[in-house]
Amino acid sequence: MKRMKRTIPFALLACIALSSFPLGGCNGETAENVLRVASWDEYICEGGEDSYVGADALPLYEEFEIWYEQVYGKKITVEYIPLQDNETMYNKIKMGDSYDLLCPSEYMCMKLAEEGYLQKLPTSFFDKTEENYYATYVSPYIENVFSDEAMDLSDGSSLSEYVAGYMWGSTGFVFNPETVDREDVKSWNVFLSDKYNRRISAKDNVRDSYFAGLGMYYENFLLEEKSKFAQGEITKEEYKHTLFTKMNDTNAMPQVQKLLEKMRGNLYGLETDEGKLDIITGLFDISYQWSGDAVYTLDMGEDEEMRDEPLYLEYCIPESASNLWFDGWVLMNNSKNVDAATAFINFLSMPENVVRNMYYIGYTSCIGGDEVFAYLEETYGAGEEEEETAEYDLSYFFGEGYTLTTYPDQIHRQLFAQYPDTDTIDRLVIMQYFDKQANAQANRMWNTIK
Repeated sequence: MKRMKRTIPFALLACIALSSFPLGGCNGETAENVLRVASWDEYICEGGEDSYVGADALPLYEEFEIWYEQVYGKKITVEYIPLQDNETMYNKIKMGDSYDLLCPSEYMCMKLAEEGYLQKLPTSFFDKTEENYYATYVSPYIENVFSDEAMDLSDGSSLSEYVAGYMWGSTGFVFNPETVDREDVKSWNVFLSDKYNRRISAKDNVRDSYFAGLGMYYENFLLEEKSKFAQGEITKEEYKHTLFTKMNDTNAMPQVQKLLEKMRGNLYGLETDEGKLDIITGLFDISYQWSGDAVYTLDMGEDEEMRDEPLYLEYCIPESASNLWFDGWVLMNNSKNVDAATAFINFLSMPENVVRNMYYIGYTSCIGGDEVFAYLEETYGAGEEEEETAEYDLSYFFGEGYTLTTYPDQIHRQLFAQYPDTDTIDRLVIMQYFDKQANAQANRMWNTIK
């Protein structure tokens, strides 16, 4: 078992050096424009000692100010506003707060677009030109996801016209393979298993819990559909449509509530962030997590400062279906700084900046490209001297021919959490936002269960 490597590959180091720029000369100057950017705390590289490129690095939003003036000849000041969660963002907007750029999760992007708070990104932003780093480097997989029916809005437009992907991932189970059978966590119904009574945690929010409840309720049916797809009895489009329909079914809420009530009685507890550390300290053995948090948890289990002996946790995505989530950049409808806002997205989509963000926050970017793949090779790649290796196909994300030679354990660990294999991504589905009536019903249900 190998620890993740944190050294910088030579090719990437050269790329960073060529793309760098002077960092002095702007402090204290009066900006002509202010770009208000609302996102999550610790969701962009803040520079300093934890930076991929050294302790002298500035936060990326400050480096953007310098880059923007050099490229466009205009001054800009970024006001970066970290918010707690999607609902906090929504409530602030409802109360009149105004921003240029937001970075909500997929369902909140949909909600804000439906309610008229967003404007479409300029069509020129999606042209694959030299200055459009997002359009040039966005993963073909993410482009396909954004063209899916799950992205359709009620007016017939697509959410893909409003959003540029930032980070993406899945939900699944982090578990201790020494005490948990991997076959058990391939089922959503592990939440109901007496075998793991008080040894499993779930998310303290209605959407993730409801999705898990749908997973339990429709598991057998979806496994049958999966088998039909594998045997060629239904097309991929038919299979994906069934996944989308069942895992967004709000009419099944009474049945799901009964399952969630049973689940609640079997849990160690509900958590949001603390589960990342509680499983490492041994308070329980299975934790329902977002993939980015899963990577952090697996890393911390190996950290010598966290434990006397390393704990090699694993990550598993249920066999029937699981959640495909993403966070994306969207423009508020009253923003007058469209050029600076789209430039900010493109700046963050430069592969060297993508690597810095991925290293700093631990989540998986929607951007591909050779530099990002080189970072994965440096982080998860097996050395030539290794006798036991595994070939991990990443062509769905990076393009044809991108296969990573890695360590066999990574098929169940950090690499899998960041980039599920080609079979797994077929059963990932986006969960749409609840309409007003369904949202009220879901909140009443969840308040009763909690």
